Amino acid sequence: MYKMTRVDAMEFQPEYNSVRLNDPPDRYRQIAQEFWDLQDPDRKRRIPLSRLKDRILRTKDADGLANALVIQLLQEADKNYDGFLSYEEYMQFTEEARSRGEGRQGFNRAALSVLPRGDRTVEARRYIEYYRCCPPPFFMVLASLVEIGVFTYYALDMDRPMGASGPAPIYSPLIYNPYRRYEAWRFVSYALIHSGWLHLVTNLVMQLLFGVLLELVHRWWRIMLVYFAGVLAGSLAHSLTAPSMYLAGASGGVYSVMYAHAGNLVLNWSEMEYRWIQLIIIIFVSVLDLSYAFYDTYGSATPSNTGHMAHLGGAIAGVLVGVSILRNLQRRRWERVCWWVSFIIYVILVGTAVVLNASLQDYFPDNDYTSYAVLRADYLSRST
Repeated sequence: MYKMTRVDAMEFQPEYNSVRLNDPPDRYRQIAQEFWDLQDPDRKRRIPLSRLKDRILRTKDADGLANALVIQLLQEADKNYDGFLSYEEYMQFTEEARSRGEGRQGFNRAALSVLPRGDRTVEARRYIEYYRCCPPPFFMVLASLVEIGVFTYYALDMDRPMGASGPAPIYSPLIYNPYRRYEAWRFVSYALIHSGWLHLVTNLVMQLLFGVLLELVHRWWRIMLVYFAGVLAGSLAHSLTAPSMYLAGASGGVYSVMYAHAGNLVLNWSEMEYRWIQLIIIIFVSVLDLSYAFYDTYGSATPSNTGHMAHLGGAIAGVLVGVSILRNLQRRRWERVCWWVSFIIYVILVGTAVVLNASLQDYFPDNDYTSYAVLRADYLSRST
């Protein structure tokens, strides 16, 4: 039938003259050839499309293929309607996909790595393939810009040097103020306030690192729900464990996004690409934060004002809400049960925290009804 001299240099009998690959060895073609060899171990030179699509969606065989090629294999492969893909058709698709997808392989692989293989449908792959970052990922970028804007405004408004660790504008109507819990928006708006530039930069880096790729594949509204679920859970957890302490920063939302992906990663472990690398990164960050929390709480002579329970609340919310919200198109029966259990647990926890905040009046400081103008003037007078 044919003689193979190297991966991409083949000579066929006359009926296959339309496919002659005599160029120098090439990693792109090598990966494509390796995939074909896995699917056609008997050298029959054609593969049933039903089996091919199943292998693409359920195994790691196609992880190395160009996204544009996989789209063609899933959507356009059966040109002659015989239910099979021939080797000649496959290599033609390979060259066509290469010409269209040059320069996007790294971006595509990174975006697909946060999706379970079973969810890498034609629709999801086409969205990633033709995404041109215009407009950019909507929510994470917008949230970051708003946080930078609010930080800049208060840095100027306080009229004092802004260091790595503060100060924070505790007079702001946005910060969580334990003496003004009746202003319910503070349980969410505190995420816009940061205490020092290091606090801001750390949160921005983390939320962009984890959030942007997740937003590309799960869409902006899902990430927004996960983010705000963590922000709310973080402030509620903080209010119950540190009733007299102010709270600022987007850490609850950041941890929610990060652990939402962790929950999705574990739930779809067998279908995730680079799963060990992703899990190690998440564990590494978690161990660092947990170690610092224990040291800061029990070992430091001068404890910081870090809201560690807000981090924990955001992380728990991320796992529970992420299971319910993030895309998982092929839910198995036990996953549907997990979806409902996670959603109900989150609602119960948040509802309980809200009831406790409303009912345990003696546990919290007395309410302060001083006007914002007076609070600001008093803060600025004491800082000069």
